[in-house]
Amino acid sequence: MSEDKSREEKYDDDIHARGTTDPAMNYGDPTDPSSKETGTENAQESYRFINQQIKKKPVNWKKIALHVLSLVASGILIGVIAAFTGARMYPIAQSVLGKGEKSGKITIPADQDPSLEQVVSDPAAASVSTSAEEKPEATEAPTETPTAEPTEEPEPTTPPVADTPEPEAEKAVISLEDYKALYQQMMEVASEPQKSLVQVIGITSTMDYFNQNYENQQQIAGAVIAENETDLFVLTEYRIVENVERIQVTFFDGSTADAIFQKADQDTGLAVLRVKKAGLEKETRDELSIAPLGNSYTVSRGEPVIALGSPLGYSDSVAYGAVTSVTNKVSLYDVEYNILSTDIEGNSAGTGILINLEGQIVGIIAQRFGTNGSSTITGLAISQIKELLEDLSNNVSMPYLGVKGQNVTADISERTGIPVGVLVTEIAEDSPAMLAGIKEYDVIVGINETEIRTMAEYHRAVKLLEPEEVINVQAMRLGNEGYTDVAFDLTVSTR
Repeated sequence: MSEDKSREEKYDDDIHARGTTDPAMNYGDPTDPSSKETGTENAQESYRFINQQIKKKPVNWKKIALHVLSLVASGILIGVIAAFTGARMYPIAQSVLGKGEKSGKITIPADQDPSLEQVVSDPAAASVSTSAEEKPEATEAPTETPTAEPTEEPEPTTPPVADTPEPEAEKAVISLEDYKALYQQMMEVASEPQKSLVQVIGITSTMDYFNQNYENQQQIAGAVIAENETDLFVLTEYRIVENVERIQVTFFDGSTADAIFQKADQDTGLAVLRVKKAGLEKETRDELSIAPLGNSYTVSRGEPVIALGSPLGYSDSVAYGAVTSVTNKVSLYDVEYNILSTDIEGNSAGTGILINLEGQIVGIIAQRFGTNGSSTITGLAISQIKELLEDLSNNVSMPYLGVKGQNVTADISERTGIPVGVLVTEIAEDSPAMLAGIKEYDVIVGINETEIRTMAEYHRAVKLLEPEEVINVQAMRLGNEGYTDVAFDLTVSTR
C-alpha cells in the first residue's frame, strides 16, 4: 500500500507541476505568455503517438483480371441459355399468340358478271364461229345426184311393230335400285365439300344466382374457304361469334381448335375467322379440303343443288332440291346481291352451303334474306360475294357511303319519268351520304367522273374510293318543275 501511495503522490505532484489534471489538455495559462510555448510542446508530446503515415493498398491486377473474365464468361453463358430458350419457345409463342408472322394475302378469283357489257376480245374466234355456222349450208347445196330409176321395193318381212317391245317404255321405268343409286351418287358429290365444313362454337362465361361460373355455348355451321402458309380462314355467321369470350372450331374428323376473329360484315351478317395450322394434327391438315367456290352466274332455275352444313337446324345434315329463282335481289348499303331461292325445306335458323352436282359452292345459306313466312332454303349467290370474302379474309376496311338503292332502267324511266340511274331507297343514319345531304328518292347518276346507271356500276365506283377521300356525287332530285341536277361533296368513310 505504501508503494502504491507513493506512486499516486508522484503523479499528483507531476500534475500539479504541469498545472492541470489532464496532461493531454494542459496548454498552460492563457494569460501567461510563456505558457503558450509550454502548451505547444506538451500538445506535440501528447499526440505524437497518432502521427502515422497511411499508405494505399497496392492494386491487385491479377485479381481484377480474373473478376472481369468471370463476368464475361457469365454473360456469355447467360446469352447462350437465352438464345437456346428463345429458339425453343418462339414457335410455341407464335402458335399461341399468332404474332410476328408474315402471312400471305388471300386471293379469291372473281367471276365475270354477264349483266355487264361484254366486248368480244378475240375477233378471230368470232370469225371461226361464223364460218362454222355457215359451213352446213355449203354442204347442203349439192342435193341433186344422178340416181337410177326407182324400182319396186320388196315387201318387208320383219315382224309387226306391235310384237316388238318399245325401248322407250323400258327406259322410262326407274326401279328402287336406280333411285337408291341416284342418291348415292349425290352423296359422293357431297363427300369432298363436306371435308371443308366445320362447326363454329361461340363460348361465353356466365355467373348464376349462386355465384357459380358456367359456360354458355352457341353453335353454327361454317366452311374453310381459304388458306395461307400459317392460317385457315373459316366463313361463318357473325351472330354466333359476336361478343363472345372464346371461339372454337370443330373439323370434319371431330378435332377441335381455337379460332381468332378476323373481320365481319354487318350488312350480310357474314364473318371470317382465322385458325392456326400449327394447332391442328397432321392427319387433320392432310385430309382437310378448302371449299371449292363455283360460279353462281351459270346457275339457272331447275338446276339440282345440295344443301350441306346445318340447313335443317342441326349439324351434319344434308338436303336435296332444285333452284327455283335466281333473279331475286337484296339491296344492302352500297351494294346489291343476287339471291338463290330453292324448294328445299329447311329451318329458319339453318346455315351452311349450297353446292351443285360438280361439288362446287354456288351459294352461302342466309335465311335472313328469305321470303317472310317461308322455311325454304335461301342463299347468297357466291360469285357476287367473292370480293367481300376476300376483303374479310384480309381484314381490309371497305369504303362506305351508306346508300341503299335500286336500278332505274330505260323501260322504267320511260313509264315513270324517273331518270335512269340508282334510285335511293334508304340512307344509313350518320353515314357520309346523310351528312352530305343526299335524301331518299334522289337518283344518283354519277360519282366524280364516272357515270352511274345501275347498282353494279355504283358498287364498282364506291369500291375504288379511298378512306377520307372527298368525292363529288351527282344526282337528280324531284322538285316542283320536275327533276333537276344536284351535287354533293362526300368524305368517304369505312366499315
